[in-house]
Amino acid sequence: MTKVEQKEEGVIAISGDLLFSSVMAVRQQLESRLKSATGQVVLDLVGVSRADSSALALWLTCLRLGERQGFELSLRNIPEGMKSIADLVGLDHGLA
Repeated sequence: MTKVEQKEEGVIAISGDLLFSSVMAVRQQLESRLKSATGQVVLDLVGVSRADSSALALWLTCLRLGERQGFELSLRNIPEGMKSIADLVGLDHGLA
């Protein structure tokens, strides 16, 4: 089961799998937590065990949400699978 938790001020941790089968539930949880976000927000993926292309789509969705709401989003502890997919499709610069 994938979890989304507020770890500390400005840090949201995700653990479990970020796969097509789970990403919509994660998206709803993230959007709820990001609804009142301001300033700098970090998504910490240290607990993510598996990730597919839907994890990258989730990241892009969250970036657009940040642009609309005026907060800056960054990633920490990006899973290797997610990095590989981003590199493959030319989005690796967006993960930094």
